[in-house]
Amino acid sequence: MKKFLFIYALTFSLIWTGYGVYSLLTNQPSAGLIFGFGVAFSIVIFATSWFSSWLMNHYKKVDTMAKNMIGKKRRAKNSQLSDA
Repeated sequence: MKKFLFIYALTFSLIWTGYGVYSLLTNQPSAGLIFGFGVAFSIVIFATSWFSSWLMNHYKKVDTMAKNMIGKKRRAKNSQLSDA
């Protein structure tokens, strides 16, 4: 999933930044604005890709911790019931 997000971000970043560079080279109107938007879009999409992969890894750790805690509670409850 992380590799897909990186390739997705890279593809769209290259498109927008490349179009911005092209518009700067050909002196199109609002070329600086297009290039600035492309750079900003690239930064945002890479940051979003990194954050989503970090969040998924964090959720995996929290999920593992929750399963361990629930398992300990169940074992304690079952041992109390079997002792009675």
